[in-house]
Amino acid sequence: MTSDPLFTRLAPVLNVSDLPAERAFYEKLGLPVIYEGPEYPDFIAFGTDSVHFGIQQASAPNDPPSVLTWQIAVSDVDAAAARCREAGLDFELEQNDPAPGWTYRRLLLRTPSGYRLALEGESE
Repeated sequence: MTSDPLFTRLAPVLNVSDLPAERAFYEKLGLPVIYEGPEYPDFIAFGTDSVHFGIQQASAPNDPPSVLTWQIAVSDVDAAAARCREAGLDFELEQNDPAPGWTYRRLLLRTPSGYRLALEGESE
């Protein structure tokens, strides 16, 4: 994979219908808030060394399921499932076998605003 030093990080911003509910959802997953302030009162950013994104209050109704499947790679699908269970988050475990010798699992969740979130594990 080649790298262009101009681009340093993907940092999408999701428009959400219920900012407090979305915040609670991502905090239950264990993603820390890295920005919340009076300068942008309807925006919250989450981040780790490898994941960085924001959520903002939608200014109009939108249709998240038709717009985006939000996929975040995880190092351990079983640990992610345990975290979701502990947090009381509903999910579906999906196993994919796209080719011989290539198997991976992912957890499928719905965020409070209706986005599909896939927590995808490494190839097994």
